[in-house]
Amino acid sequence: MIGIGLIMTYGVMEASSTPAFCGTCHVMAPYYDSWKTSNHSDIACVDCHIAPGITAELRKKYEAVSMVARYFTGTYGMNPWAEVEDAACLECHERRLLKGKVLFGSVLFDHGPHLTELRRGKRLRCTSCHSQIVQGSHITVTQTTCTLCHFKGQTPGEGTAECAVCHETPSTVVAAEDFEFDHGDVSRFGMDCVACHTPPSAESGGVPKERCLSCHNQPSRLERYEDGDELHLTHVTEHKVECTHCHLEIEHVVPRHLEAARTECSTCHGSGHSPQRDLYAGIGGKAVPPMPDVMFQAGIRCEGCHLDDHEGETRRAGEISCMSCHGPGYRSLFKTWGEVLDERTRSLRRQMDDTTRRLGGAALESLKDAHFNLRLVERGQGIHNYRYSLALLDASHRLMNEARSGGGLAEVRTPWTPVSYSSDCLSCHTGIEIQQGDSLGVRFSHGPHVVRSEIDCLECHTTHQQRESDGAAALTIDGSDCAACHHGQKRVCSSCHSELVESTIETDLGDFAHQAHVEEMELECSYCHGEGPLFSSPDEEVCSDCH
Repeated sequence: MIGIGLIMTYGVMEASSTPAFCGTCHVMAPYYDSWKTSNHSDIACVDCHIAPGITAELRKKYEAVSMVARYFTGTYGMNPWAEVEDAACLECHERRLLKGKVLFGSVLFDHGPHLTELRRGKRLRCTSCHSQIVQGSHITVTQTTCTLCHFKGQTPGEGTAECAVCHETPSTVVAAEDFEFDHGDVSRFGMDCVACHTPPSAESGGVPKERCLSCHNQPSRLERYEDGDELHLTHVTEHKVECTHCHLEIEHVVPRHLEAARTECSTCHGSGHSPQRDLYAGIGGKAVPPMPDVMFQAGIRCEGCHLDDHEGETRRAGEISCMSCHGPGYRSLFKTWGEVLDERTRSLRRQMDDTTRRLGGAALESLKDAHFNLRLVERGQGIHNYRYSLALLDASHRLMNEARSGGGLAEVRTPWTPVSYSSDCLSCHTGIEIQQGDSLGVRFSHGPHVVRSEIDCLECHTTHQQRESDGAAALTIDGSDCAACHHGQKRVCSSCHSELVESTIETDLGDFAHQAHVEEMELECSYCHGEGPLFSSPDEEVCSDCH
């Protein structure tokens, strides 16, 4: 009988040590189900929940039989609590401490410092980061714990909240809707990550005192609420208590759309309808579909462009803001945008005021939407969303003409002449028709070429991609391309070459002053250069006729 009893006892001990037996208890069912689908499904529960050692096997048997006894006597708890000591984890994963940094998603993580050094003055355990159950997964990384520890009480971008602590700068081009961004520019221009990526709030992650009452009701323990060191020693180092059981959760995510612009700027610009924010988000206009700015779609906050603290009151933005991220080429683009918007809003305002005056009282309702769009661009500073602002002004002019027709007035043309064809270039370079400057050494205006002659941008220019990948020049044409058209039209030379006419150049025959020959001697350009589709350089015979 003794032998049969020993055999039965051993059988009970063996059977009760299996995971399947653990799952027979209904309070253990969710833990057992998550274990079955985890990476540890081939490891017995007791192998992790009882630390290895000389007495480990005896402890496993004893604990198993104790659980059976508690089950049949009804003395088991409804809230089971189990610990997993580091020794149990390192029995299999000891090499993790030697591997150095590993990639977890987009995060570089090193197990060594987290387990062998104090982190923010606290000794961590494996289960400090690897939760016992997270959304149905068994012993997996609890990212909210990482975020809480790294960001609580930290200034964004500093200390443990510095982006480079966990993230290497990506080298690839990432896309957000119709916006593309090369993260290589981050290093190239010394950009700050938090200019685009909204950091978690440093003020969150607090511990409401009432959460202590979920586990404790002894006054002596509740009095230690302010002793953070002892609380972390007890709850984190000595026992595995989920950080978020006590702390409010900190989310480390990039918010979408409106939330991206809702920073401290809302102190002045309102938490409701802000013209700056609405314009940036591309919403609120009349008779114009939503058109969010590409920077807004990428999640770039107000502070990403508003860099300069103006007399301690407001943070201003300008061409330097664009150049700090996109390079010096954006200075001229920013200035062109500002000039186009200023000119169009001023000229449309004049037409609108004249229309309002002539329609009298009838204008109030019929011009309401037209006025709304114009005011949105004026008050919201149109450069917050250049494409949307231009669309709003076009719609405002169209709505104004509808009101004029309804009031018996003749329609008026737009006070600007846009480019009549579509081109990808115009997504940024709308308004190029007003830009003037020097090209190939002559005075040049885009207006007659892109508006009147409808010359496509790519007939003269290479794309930005070609310049970046192949090192191509910005222009694909030379002086002969211009001359083929302009000289055939018998245009006055000074219409393009006024600066050259006023200059003195160095030739094989010595210094040559154009002005003396053109104005004093009244020579036609063709006298020296000849006629025809191309320039010809004068030779000594031409000069010897006079000299």
